[in-house]
Amino acid sequence: MSESKIRKRNKPTVVCSNCKRKKIKCDRKTPCTSCVRLNLGYSCLYEVSGKKSSSNLESQALKTKELETMKNRIKELEELLKISQSVPSSSKKKSIKPEVRDPILPPKDSNWPNPLNDDDEVLNFYTGYTALHIKGNIRRINFGPLSWFALLKRDPALSLVWKFFISKGYFNFMTVGNQPLTAENFRLLNSSVPAEGISINMDKFFRRKLLELEGFDEIAPYKSLEKYELKLNGSTNGMMPINESKMTFTQISLAKTIFDGRVNPELQLIEKIKKILPAKKVFWMLIDLFFQKVYPFFPFIDEERFKKDIQKIVGTINYEYQPFVDVKISKKLDLASIAICFIILRMTYLSLYSNRDCINHDIMSSVEDSDTKFLFLNPINASCIDVANSCIQCFQFTRKSNLTVFQAILFMRIYRNNAPEEEDYISGGDSQTATALLVQMAYSLGLNREPTNLDLPKDEKTNHLGRKIWAYLLRQDILHCASIGNPTSIHSQHFDAKRPYMTEQNSNIKDLELERAAVETFTYLDSELHLLRRLIGYSLDMKDGVKMKTITKDLHEFESILDARFNVMNNSDLKEEITMSKHNRPEIGRFTYLVKFKIFFAMKTAITSFYIHIYLHYEKLMDTELTFYYLLKILLIVTNDIMPYLGDAITGYLSSVGFTLNHNLQLSMHKCNEFIMSCLVRINFRIHSFTTNPEHKIKLTNDENYRTYFEKLNSIGQNLTHAESLIRKLMQRMSSRYYSAWRAYKAHSELLRTIADPEFVAKSSSGMKRIKCFQFTPDQLDEFDLIVSKLKHFVANIVHYTDSKDKPTPDFSIITDLNDIKEYTSEDPQNEWKVETMPNENQVTTTNNFNQIENTKPSSDIIDQMWLSLVAMKNDMSNNMENSNFQNMFGESECLVQEPVCTKTSEQNITPVNREDQVSPTLDPLPTEMYANPYFDLAGFCQF
Repeated sequence: MSESKIRKRNKPTVVCSNCKRKKIKCDRKTPCTSCVRLNLGYSCLYEVSGKKSSSNLESQALKTKELETMKNRIKELEELLKISQSVPSSSKKKSIKPEVRDPILPPKDSNWPNPLNDDDEVLNFYTGYTALHIKGNIRRINFGPLSWFALLKRDPALSLVWKFFISKGYFNFMTVGNQPLTAENFRLLNSSVPAEGISINMDKFFRRKLLELEGFDEIAPYKSLEKYELKLNGSTNGMMPINESKMTFTQISLAKTIFDGRVNPELQLIEKIKKILPAKKVFWMLIDLFFQKVYPFFPFIDEERFKKDIQKIVGTINYEYQPFVDVKISKKLDLASIAICFIILRMTYLSLYSNRDCINHDIMSSVEDSDTKFLFLNPINASCIDVANSCIQCFQFTRKSNLTVFQAILFMRIYRNNAPEEEDYISGGDSQTATALLVQMAYSLGLNREPTNLDLPKDEKTNHLGRKIWAYLLRQDILHCASIGNPTSIHSQHFDAKRPYMTEQNSNIKDLELERAAVETFTYLDSELHLLRRLIGYSLDMKDGVKMKTITKDLHEFESILDARFNVMNNSDLKEEITMSKHNRPEIGRFTYLVKFKIFFAMKTAITSFYIHIYLHYEKLMDTELTFYYLLKILLIVTNDIMPYLGDAITGYLSSVGFTLNHNLQLSMHKCNEFIMSCLVRINFRIHSFTTNPEHKIKLTNDENYRTYFEKLNSIGQNLTHAESLIRKLMQRMSSRYYSAWRAYKAHSELLRTIADPEFVAKSSSGMKRIKCFQFTPDQLDEFDLIVSKLKHFVANIVHYTDSKDKPTPDFSIITDLNDIKEYTSEDPQNEWKVETMPNENQVTTTNNFNQIENTKPSSDIIDQMWLSLVAMKNDMSNNMENSNFQNMFGESECLVQEPVCTKTSEQNITPVNREDQVSPTLDPLPTEMYANPYFDLAGFCQF
């Protein structure tokens, strides 16, 4: 053949090399569906100008952000111009999809526009899993689709981990499940901790608490309980015998005392109130501090009226350091005022503590006296909440309503959402039930009605109070439902109360500027509630679901609103607007900043749950381009939006107001770490599928592309492991103060051990093969690994930050350059967050890294010792839980505390001593050295 007749093909092939070689259909995705089905996603290559190249960023270099935006906008306009025609729901799934579509660029930031497809893909948040968790005859819990448990069950990889975890009979720290009626569990339920209980393992105390919270005591036979109670009473094994002659706080509640045949229970309660009241100086200092610092977050009482009611009970305002002698409770309604009083005393005391231990330690170790130091040395412990709870139980609040009683229940709900010893906010279910109770009580009180529309006596302050309470319930209802995916309790057509507004006549505190700032916050997110309600409605539609293009469009719209109006850390214009606002007082500017901060942080955490459902949906369809898009977007939200806020709240600008933030932080860490573990399971099984291939060693030696791809998988596995461990370290740090953080930390540690268990990998490999996960191209893996590395360094920046009161407040705003992250990173001699060398090819990545990190983590003996010293103060813990809706603060039966109070011998000498008239038996006080210990601030914070 002549040279002139030889022609070369210049047009590139439109199918990947694998499909071309096998002569099969190719949909031109990256990687294509055929390669994913054959587990060849790593080698899915396309020809560009006669050369083979991975079809990702290089082959799409000409596609700019502007072009993509214009195409999306054209599609939106075409949608508007189309004549809407009704399509039967049964035909939605039969619609023909185009076999070939334009490549989808991965997101560049957390607020990147979502792809708009021309299909009618439907997402149902309830299909493919069961979120109804039945724990034998103990509990039946229905988790919303946006809750941590629903995400765990919907995720096929984490679901395998969960099943294996339960099948091994491990003690489940997330939920008790079907715990056997064993002697050990009966012993835990009936145990009391003596003063010398410092040597007892802290886990036993928490395990007992867990049994009670999960209802184990409700199914335990009375005969068995009596049997073990008798053993305890007659034993000499270190347990404190049960003293039937003593009457505990919760035993004096109305139902209990009537059942026991006692008379005048409220009079006995009055005696307990007298004994638990702190000194006058402590009492009135905390009341004043509440209206100065805590009130704007919860402005639901009137300062003047409240102080008048309290003065009728305890006497005029007096700042002398002496006990209350004459306490006059003349009517039952006074008990509601006392309940409110005790709750705000405890809340104000807890609000004094900073998330930065160095600040708390500096206050305690200072040679100078200060109001904060004085209050630290006079702790308000949780026995106040027990008394407040008993006061509330004296009212038939489910049958008739009173505004003062309603306020007491409202403040109890607020406390349970924020207290360190509670987990209501994270568990979700109980919190929503209590909110619904408050909503129904508000309806019965008419708080949903606008007072000016009714023929009522003109009382501006009460009307203003009612508007604020209703606005708070409205917002809390929808925000909480957005976090867990439950139906809302308030319908938009069922109220006409106006948004709170401020006048000089209706202010509920003397500080008008502070009241004005508090009222302004009720306007935040108000105009966006309709969009948030719509998003929640999408997640609740269990029959028809929602079109994917509809929810992704609304999610991006809501993200854009959050970024423009509430992203106070990474929006310089918004930050300047707040700092240079009309308010001249720094504390008011900080309050405004905090409210916007909290809205952005909570909503970004909620949005992550939506995107996880979308990501899992496309993974199931084996649509790798959209799977990778939403996987990367979730990771970008965690890295760029959640972690900077987490760092700022722990050691940054807002570390001093952790009381109102910390439960949001824990829920966010819980969900973020769950997502990271989900990715880690997938990566580990991809590595396992490579290493178990008989040709693995040959390919590792001879195929450079194969070897490079395998190294990328190992790198991602190591980075994910380190990122997960660092987030757990943050949980561990908070676990010394917060029960929910302790529980999540223990659970995640056990789950990670399960993921690293070779037996789990072997038994679950067949199930993982059906998922077809993480079959991305080398370029996609590089981009994913880069962001995971950034996340790891960012969390390490928080964990290893050397905290000191003399250092400037660190700026945890978004950092684009990894070199900038090291600015606030302290020396880390163990280098635990650095990428290690690739492990043995037959070893799953997680195992080596996890063992290495667990072996080098610092001992928590000091923190455990602190907790145990406080637990030792608790007595009479063998009684069963008896209160209904409002159990006592710690979820325990009783909290009789030997409360350390202060005797002032001179202006410069304050020493902790024991109150002589305390009703509990004499217990050893905290050791003197504990007050000088750097962990004493934790002791005071969790004083119970």
